[in-house]
Amino acid sequence: MPTTGETESLHQLRDEIELFINSLSHPLVVEDEVELFDLSASQWRLSMEFGKLIFTAWNPARSVSRRIEEVAYRDGKRLGVFARKAGGRETITLEFRPADRTAGQADKAPGRAAFQKRLLAMLARQYAGWSFERVSHRSDREHSFSAWYTRGVARQGRTAWAFLGVSANESPAASDAALAFGLIWLDWLRSHSERLTYPGLKLIFPPRAAETCAHRVAYLNHRAVQVEILEWSAKDDRPGVIDWRDYGNVETRLAPRRAGADLLERHSGLLSRLLGEHLAKVDVVADAAAAALSIRVLGLEVARLEGLLAPRITFGLPGNARRFEEGNLGEFRQFVETALRVRCAASPEPVGDLYRLQSERWLESMVVRDVTKLDPALSPDCVYPQVPAFAGMDRGVIDILLATRTGRLAVLELKVHEDINLPLQGLDYWLRVKWLHERGQLQQFGYFPGVELADSPPLLYLVCPAFRFHSTTGRMLRYLEPTIRILQVGINDGWRERIKILFRREFEAQG
Repeated sequence: MPTTGETESLHQLRDEIELFINSLSHPLVVEDEVELFDLSASQWRLSMEFGKLIFTAWNPARSVSRRIEEVAYRDGKRLGVFARKAGGRETITLEFRPADRTAGQADKAPGRAAFQKRLLAMLARQYAGWSFERVSHRSDREHSFSAWYTRGVARQGRTAWAFLGVSANESPAASDAALAFGLIWLDWLRSHSERLTYPGLKLIFPPRAAETCAHRVAYLNHRAVQVEILEWSAKDDRPGVIDWRDYGNVETRLAPRRAGADLLERHSGLLSRLLGEHLAKVDVVADAAAAALSIRVLGLEVARLEGLLAPRITFGLPGNARRFEEGNLGEFRQFVETALRVRCAASPEPVGDLYRLQSERWLESMVVRDVTKLDPALSPDCVYPQVPAFAGMDRGVIDILLATRTGRLAVLELKVHEDINLPLQGLDYWLRVKWLHERGQLQQFGYFPGVELADSPPLLYLVCPAFRFHSTTGRMLRYLEPTIRILQVGINDGWRERIKILFRREFEAQG
């Protein structure tokens, strides 16, 4: 049963959602970009049942019920919440928003149908004599099939290939996640067909959208899956073939690491005067260029100090920061005290921004404090969070870069919620670190001073609360190159509640 504090939190969450819905003249509820109900023409309620917050909507034709867990985001006239279906293992996102926000989504259905028709015509020309089955672009959330893509089966005799096509009208996120959704589709087909052999997957991209996928395909286990990448525009009769063997070597630029120790030393007196007894309770982090200090409470920046000789100090939440002056020292300290009081597991205000913002940074701050809790083989000496790494025009940020006690590099990719693309996003950063390491550039740019790095390729850690891994993660890992050592780490294997429960247990363990 939930504690008294958790019950009060859910009551506050219920009041917040009700107030938001009632403030909209024509509210809709949308689930993963699919409209569930027009709430102005349906009945709905939020109720507490057995210590859980339940949202129910119904009309004469149908009804839905979802367990609401917490706010996911607020964006103007949109409110997103994390929720679960009855008996569901995976978190979904419900969004409450005004009716005019869905016009763009409704317009996509005819375009997706037209793309499916053109794609099938192209495939029929390209693969004469093959039959095309199970073709659809409809969403199926139970099996993690997305409406972003046209998926299907190309069959010739007892041999069949899964295929998945991306329209040029979809967002860049659709191209980025295409390989993940394609592998999920292929895996499902293999598990539901005994009479057909599925050697692999054909992915069809619009022009100039397949590069990221090609780099990833180069590190798949090609004995487990064959992948063909096609590049096609609707104005072309036939697609071009991309050879993934030309990819996999991601030329990367690394932001130089300038030690922040000098900056911390220079401003130690100022920090002590500003924060007083709270200095020991916050994290003071220098940026990569050692030009600014970020003052954080469990990953959330509450103040920032920029400059060397005449530092400029701001404090407050992102988007609402204000300039520090001698006359508002009391206001500054009061804000820090409030952040320390609210941003904790047993928070008295778990619906406020101080508690909810930057949940992934919260997890990161816990990991950085003692990486040996993830794996005793990891070294706590050189741990670099939020490392900028550039590949072409693409800027990526490695969550945590570190090494084992024997000098083998390790890349940590963190998530606090289910993410289908987690294994392949982790692979992206692994590729970049591997490229830099092979050229000796990590220590050249100031990382791992005095450490003898091993020649072995990096380790890849996928770190997530144990019950927040997406259900497809384990299946997808089977398709990656077996020489890549991947460790799937579920923080606190006994964790079954929300992330704040995880934090509380960790803090108790740390005293």
